[in-house]
Amino acid sequence: MDSVAIILFSILVFIGFINVYSVTSDVNQTGFQLSAIATRQLIWIAGSALIILTIAFANVVLVEYLSYYVYGFIILLNILVLFIGKEVAGAKSWFGFGGFGIQPSEFAKIATSMALAKFLGGYGMKFKGWKNISISLALFLIPMVIVLFQNDTGSALVYLSFFLVLYREGLPGYILVISIWIGILSIISIYLNSLNISFGYLYGILLGISSILVYFGRKNRQFVILVLSISIGSSLFSGVVGLAYNKVFKVYQKDRIEIVLGLKEDKRGMGYNLEQSKIAIGAGRIEGRGFMKGSQTKMGFVPEQHTDFIFCTIGEEWGFLGVTFFFGMYLMLLLRLIFLAERQSDVYGRILGYSAASILFFHWFVNIGMTIGLVPVIGIPLPFVSFGGSSLWGFTFLLFVFLRYDQVRKS
Repeated sequence: MDSVAIILFSILVFIGFINVYSVTSDVNQTGFQLSAIATRQLIWIAGSALIILTIAFANVVLVEYLSYYVYGFIILLNILVLFIGKEVAGAKSWFGFGGFGIQPSEFAKIATSMALAKFLGGYGMKFKGWKNISISLALFLIPMVIVLFQNDTGSALVYLSFFLVLYREGLPGYILVISIWIGILSIISIYLNSLNISFGYLYGILLGISSILVYFGRKNRQFVILVLSISIGSSLFSGVVGLAYNKVFKVYQKDRIEIVLGLKEDKRGMGYNLEQSKIAIGAGRIEGRGFMKGSQTKMGFVPEQHTDFIFCTIGEEWGFLGVTFFFGMYLMLLLRLIFLAERQSDVYGRILGYSAASILFFHWFVNIGMTIGLVPVIGIPLPFVSFGGSSLWGFTFLLFVFLRYDQVRKS
């Protein structure tokens, strides 16, 4: 398999382990003593090594053949967890086995990548037509909706990364533009709702803009229809977002969004994690405080610091230089995956590569973003670094299935 990708993977896993070890060790600890959490992480890493060995001897033809079956099985598991799963941090997305837990939504991303690659692999280098586009969208929107029912918003949003994959395969640019416009409308709608501003202002702005465009383009009937459709659709969508924000969103979800938008400060309540996270990262300065010497880390000021907020430990103990090195490793891995994906001789391998790169990028961007206040705190792990078996095994499987496929690609 590709040695560069394996080395970068190993470095990231090592960075993850030493930071989990640091944040979970005792304050006055001397010598090498594994905490219970660090020991479990070591077990997860050993399990990842076993997964890699299994994939190394797997028949890639069989992997491709089983893509739809794996997808169906994982979808069933994610439905089943709604009924017999255990609730963790408000999300009913875990199967409990004694002291261990497995989160099937982490493996759904892999299964979706395989199913999407299998489907599009049968249509040549590009896919066209509403039928193919609709089926492709459904392949990742179905698990996304199921995960939303598990109340795991962070994991559900990851499926939006598949838009990047489809765009590479020929998804019309206007669909990507519509997706971006929907995101902008959502933010504006939530902003107006949180300030108790009437939607009449937004509707008035949309009506004014559309009226001006219609006036100047009145001789082009198709343009007029397009402008009016966008205006009406945007107005309806904004109303739906406003209704969902007021009636569906829970109080803590609205609080997190409003804190990120700068509409609310709650440094002792909902915004406590974010505030302490910023303090920890800023305290690292240029060179960091040193391994196992971070006061925010060792004193436990940041909750969940070995899982979703582990980047705080990297920032505090290793400083700007350490963070730069860490970002460099991630960037190199993402670029390497794109390079490997582009040299594939068939669509299946290319989609696997772009799926791995897109999912890893989305996780990295959102996780780092929520620790520094760029995105709401939605609970999403940092790939290969955060504590947890399901995420580590899932990311490992996704990466090495592609590397194995790349290994035997046709010349």
